[in-house]
Amino acid sequence: MSVLSDFYNGKLYPHEEINKYDPDLKPLNEKIETEREVWLKNILTGEEFERFEDLQECYYKTYDYWEEKGFFYGFKLGALFMLEILTSKEDLFRSKN
Repeated sequence: MSVLSDFYNGKLYPHEEINKYDPDLKPLNEKIETEREVWLKNILTGEEFERFEDLQECYYKTYDYWEEKGFFYGFKLGALFMLEILTSKEDLFRSKN
């Protein structure tokens, strides 16, 4: 696995872990999940609820996929900026001639 992949997926320190385990957010997330489930189970049949859950899981996977791709793109772009800066540092100084 690459360093970027480890970084993004929580083996180093991704942004998702900051929120996931924040004790202040835990009660809010539990309330959202409970209310969502109760509300949906009251208006959907069992089969419709399962279909919704499957669709929601697909959405989460798609969202995670694009979020990871965006993270990699931004990180690589930042690295390219640094490479350009470091390889052209002579442009920062005036020639003494």
